[in-house]
Amino acid sequence: MRQPASVLVVGAGVAGLAAGGRLADSGYRVTVVDKARGVGGRLATRRIGAARLDHGAQFFTVRGAEMGALVEGWLARGVAREWCRGFRRPPDGNPRYVGATGMTDLAKDLAGGLDVALSTRVETLSPGDDEHGWVAHSDRGATFGADAVVLTPPVPQTLALVGTLCTPEARDALRAVSYTPTLALLAVLDEDPGIPPPGALQLTEGPLSWVADNRSKGISPVPAVTVHAGPRASAGWWELGSEATMAALLGAARPWIGSRDPLEAQLVRWRYAAPDVSHPDRCLVAVDTERPVVCAGDAFGEPRVEGALLSGLAAAGAVIQRLGPTR
Repeated sequence: MRQPASVLVVGAGVAGLAAGGRLADSGYRVTVVDKARGVGGRLATRRIGAARLDHGAQFFTVRGAEMGALVEGWLARGVAREWCRGFRRPPDGNPRYVGATGMTDLAKDLAGGLDVALSTRVETLSPGDDEHGWVAHSDRGATFGADAVVLTPPVPQTLALVGTLCTPEARDALRAVSYTPTLALLAVLDEDPGIPPPGALQLTEGPLSWVADNRSKGISPVPAVTVHAGPRASAGWWELGSEATMAALLGAARPWIGSRDPLEAQLVRWRYAAPDVSHPDRCLVAVDTERPVVCAGDAFGEPRVEGALLSGLAAAGAVIQRLGPTR
């Protein structure tokens, strides 16, 4: 009896995990690989001593029925909860949701039941043989064969894998995508910061775009603040040394965190934090054959957590359409 077709998903962020889950539910053999030590991509939560801080995506919203159905399940099972209805006064009434103990909770739930290889960077992708349409080689010497591939890293990294394999039109479409960076400062404090309820501020003036109190947010047992620099400041400070960058972020955040230095501070660099030029469709079939390569992520269709999820589901649909039924 012939085995079901196999699919390699590169990237264990929202898009990759959504694609992998849909493909596995449809009967395909799925392997997800990611260079990081944990799943989630920018659904990132870090421990610093007793503190717990979200340092990538800070919350998510729901606009469509598909995301709404998923979130209903998360709420019912205690994976997610509502944080607030806006960060200004008066609030706008639209729910902002978070993982119950951090944004990584959402990714861990999506990864449940999937075959995920972590700390594994895919370095090359090449056409295979009759047994496998594609062969990927990792930095750890592992080889992955698959009938189809879904690529969900930031587009510049996807281009490095598929740029010589796809059509000029697909290559041009990928090259048109661009991102803005974000520098994040994680600071553990000896007292609660001066951030008003619900514990976060979205800023439109000055170098910062976001400050959040992770204890007020409900994920840290001790005072701990996440600070994001805006795109312009992040780009301007990117080449500074870590100490100078942390000092700049800390200085900008003084109005909310006070004059005393943090008990501990860490710097996180998100080079591809958010797309500023996206691809108009929810996925891109870079190699359109019976053994396809499909690109997805938050730079396809629309940004945000919901956009990444819908992109992953669209990529899974494109693979299913070309590989055909599993039974």
